[in-house]
Amino acid sequence: MDLRRTVVLGLVGLIGLLMAANAALWLLAPARAAEALAMPLLSGPALSSQMDIGAFFLAGACFIVMALVTRERPWFLAAAVPLLGAAAYRTAAFLLHGAPFLAGMVAVEVVMGAALLLAARLLGRRPGTGS
Repeated sequence: MDLRRTVVLGLVGLIGLLMAANAALWLLAPARAAEALAMPLLSGPALSSQMDIGAFFLAGACFIVMALVTRERPWFLAAAVPLLGAAAYRTAAFLLHGAPFLAGMVAVEVVMGAALLLAARLLGRRPGTGS
């Protein structure tokens, strides 16, 4: 494996670890997880809905594990879509609803999503094939 592929593989692994850590943080310390995303921890039924954010991170981590195990393109793409979607929705919240623009968070989501798209191209193979 060449250096470029090794670096991308390491980056995908790091993204997976970050996603898994965030999922665990939502489960074990939701107040800290909410603070890390610049939001208050809600209460009552709203807290139950807010905890769904942990599922976002868990799904991303699981998709990345499947991508790393199978090296199939759809798993890399599945992991990229929620990240790029989050960046799009954050931007829409700014443009359409007056939310502050969280450029740093959008940048992280775009960079991680782009890295997963790159990984799909460099590392991924079509399902059921060796290429």
